[in-house]
Amino acid sequence: MLAKSVLTHINKLQQKKYRKQYEQFLVEGIKGVEDGLRSGQVEMVILEGSKRDESAYALLQKMAYKRQVEVQFCGRQDIGHIKTTQTFPGVLGICRMENAALDEVLGGTLICLDGIKDPGNLGTIIRTADWFGFQNILLSGDCVDPYNDKVVRSTMGSIFHVRICKSEDFVHDLKILKNEGYTLSSFVMDGQPFEKIRINKRQAFFFGSESHGVSEAVENLMDKRYTISGNGNAESLNVAISSAIVMHTLFTQSK
Repeated sequence: MLAKSVLTHINKLQQKKYRKQYEQFLVEGIKGVEDGLRSGQVEMVILEGSKRDESAYALLQKMAYKRQVEVQFCGRQDIGHIKTTQTFPGVLGICRMENAALDEVLGGTLICLDGIKDPGNLGTIIRTADWFGFQNILLSGDCVDPYNDKVVRSTMGSIFHVRICKSEDFVHDLKILKNEGYTLSSFVMDGQPFEKIRINKRQAFFFGSESHGVSEAVENLMDKRYTISGNGNAESLNVAISSAIVMHTLFTQSK
């Protein structure tokens, strides 16, 4: 059985204000905790006691002990208090946030997200960026918290593989990008065909919400505007899909 203080702390980390206060977040499931342990960000592992001898969970314990990470065991009576999903996957990690500063995400192609509210979309974009090797992501302040449990779950462990900077003043930071030689590009219905893009080292690509796109203040700073070509009747693309198309195009053209 978990100590009341640990239960209380886990419950607090399910709220954004406490995640920010403690600079910690939660990850559930074997893969997520394994990725977190490899990154060095897991500070405590909570394991369902009844699973401690199962091979996958035993290996996870060994991995944690090797990295000198504390492992605690929870009973069935604890699960309802700590799970973030309908069914508890047997293991949970308390992880240290690593919020990148703006200068830490500069140097190559930058994926920039403005006002993305849906946790599933943000998590999928992070996972896709990881797949195609785009390690630097800049978020506007009004994006959903990247350490929200639904976002973390949607990343399938990629939250530990990319650098995320959440801007406190997005427009100001974009002006810094321009001063650093970045070309800023957004996606609109009547822009240049994206497949004709010319790759350069310092590019920032902006994606906004499906309903509003990027904000007017952000759009006014763009150097280029592109369109993802299509041939159907759909009004628009899901932002996770459009960003995936862009990242795939950039990946294939850079090979």
